[in-house]
Amino acid sequence: MHKKESPNLLNFTVERILWQEPNQRAFSSGGCYALFLFLRGVAIFHCSGVLMPVNQETMVIFKPGEAGTLVNAGAHGTLECICVQLSAATLQELSDEETDLARAFDAVPFRQIAVRPDNEIYMLLKNLARKLCVLPREKNSFGASLFEHGVLQMFVVLVLRACIQAERHKAQVSRHHLMLDEVFLFIQAHLTEELTLERLEKEFFVSREHIAREFKRQTGQTVHRYIVKARLDRCCTLIEQGLPITEVYKTSGFGGYNHFFRAFKKEYGMTPKAYFSTTRQDARG
Repeated sequence: MHKKESPNLLNFTVERILWQEPNQRAFSSGGCYALFLFLRGVAIFHCSGVLMPVNQETMVIFKPGEAGTLVNAGAHGTLECICVQLSAATLQELSDEETDLARAFDAVPFRQIAVRPDNEIYMLLKNLARKLCVLPREKNSFGASLFEHGVLQMFVVLVLRACIQAERHKAQVSRHHLMLDEVFLFIQAHLTEELTLERLEKEFFVSREHIAREFKRQTGQTVHRYIVKARLDRCCTLIEQGLPITEVYKTSGFGGYNHFFRAFKKEYGMTPKAYFSTTRQDARG
């Protein structure tokens, strides 16, 4: 383990964990931020009753006051990770006028989290973490303190970028589901009106291509197919209630009788009139 302390409060620890056999160990962040970058193997972090599977390219972050147990069953070979712990004071020392790193960490809504950075960020983090491990050998090199400051600063900034990316992705996924729920409700509320992807695009400020793609992915059908089926379901209900067929299609959003007739027969294998007769017979049953 490498521990660095200086008059400028730039103090942190770096530890390379290398387990070639099954093992487990409890970790506590104490008053620091603990950043674990996994380079090889597969393990599980037990944190506050939550199991976080980790493997190569995973990063685990603890805010101050958090703890967990890392368990390696040994079934997937050697486990290697690098743990960097640094204080809020160190984050302030690494910050500048435009970027407050301590505040940035506090703004991210988690106490402990597992993140998978994108490939570019992960490769940079891996190289920087390995460099942090060997910094003690370079303490007498030219500009050693400045170099150390720069390496640690880049490492922390990339960790935060990975967290921001993860939160954006999470919010985007949540927004996709929320947006589709709103689309369903909007369609049901406006079945009698003209409904097109263009109108949905203007209503929800999301491109028609994105709406169509997400709709098909989550429902297995196109927006147009969903609208037609919803209108036909409404028509069936109105027919069963005894509304004249000539009025049914007018109150269900079909532009004309021929369109309604073709869609109804294609869906149910019978004409609207035949369906009406069937419902009457069932009622007399």
